[in-house]
Amino acid sequence: MMGVLIVTHGGLGRELLACAESVIGRQSAVAVLGLDNAQSPDEFEKKIRAALDTLSNPAGVLILADMLGGTPCNVCLRLARNPGYVFDLVTGANLPMLITSLANRHLMPLGQLAQKLIEDAPRSAQRPLQKLREHLEGGPR
Repeated sequence: MMGVLIVTHGGLGRELLACAESVIGRQSAVAVLGLDNAQSPDEFEKKIRAALDTLSNPAGVLILADMLGGTPCNVCLRLARNPGYVFDLVTGANLPMLITSLANRHLMPLGQLAQKLIEDAPRSAQRPLQKLREHLEGGPR
């Protein structure tokens, strides 16, 4: 089964996983790393390397990072140059993305799952009140 590594600033990743597991149940082959304010990028990279070593398997590892351009993402980008690691990286980690990842990681290959997350992303960010107003008023303005 594909491993999932969540890399974020602070405790965001731990909370995302706790929420996801409350919806879909306890998960295996998942690791969470939160960048501490006192950690250097090099220290964080060592932790990511260790997590990748633990999670590595023939299906690969999906890494979910909280934001493009942040240290957790940038460290993963550095590691992508290492041919010994088989992973894909998706930024903008959120609860729907994590649930989709965990529920589908045994159904599709790494690249396909990563692409699905990107394609699904716009559906998780909506303006429901605006849609309701438009519906009640008879259409968009």
